[in-house]
Amino acid sequence: MLTYEKWLNCVFGSSVNQVLSSSRLNELDANTTFEFFYTTLLHSGSELLRFSDKQVNNGLYLMFSSSANIIYALKEPSISAQARTAAIRAIKILYTNCFEKRTRPVLSHLDEPGASSINSICYMLWDMTPINTWGNKGDCEYFELSLEVLEFALHLKNPACIESALHGLGHMGSFGSNHRIYRMIDDWIKQAQTSRPELLQYAALAQQGYIL
Repeated sequence: MLTYEKWLNCVFGSSVNQVLSSSRLNELDANTTFEFFYTTLLHSGSELLRFSDKQVNNGLYLMFSSSANIIYALKEPSISAQARTAAIRAIKILYTNCFEKRTRPVLSHLDEPGASSINSICYMLWDMTPINTWGNKGDCEYFELSLEVLEFALHLKNPACIESALHGLGHMGSFGSNHRIYRMIDDWIKQAQTSRPELLQYAALAQQGYIL
């Protein structure tokens, strides 16, 4: 049986190709996969310390993208809407306990030097995960919850986290609720306490959906 510790080592301790070519992750039922996903987010500040920045980047990519199917456990009907909601909100913990502490304060959209490997997944998280495209599926408001997480990340201190939030909001503006996203970013611009004018410029682009 694949225990949580073995799952964690499989996802974060192996190369992406090794994980994708392995059938071990597919042996787990959706409920167990969900439990492991949620637990990792809740303890991302401690459980991921043993892994290098590159390993964390690769592992989070596998968790959030559609490549390894892990993320689809969040749509499993057998899991309560309350639990799925809590799991998406736990992405805030990933931001504060992992991204805020381990990403370098550089901007990926400008290819600034000095980035860690984790800067990559932080910047691209909402570009490659399908969560924010699931909309509001009756019992779980995936789109609304994604906006909640991004608004939270927008007010963190690390420029990499702010950039991640703006990147995600810029993409989500094309899915709907454009006016709400525009207002959310506008509120941040008015109260932004940042020494990076590049972030303010990026925010203006994100308001219009003009981000890569």
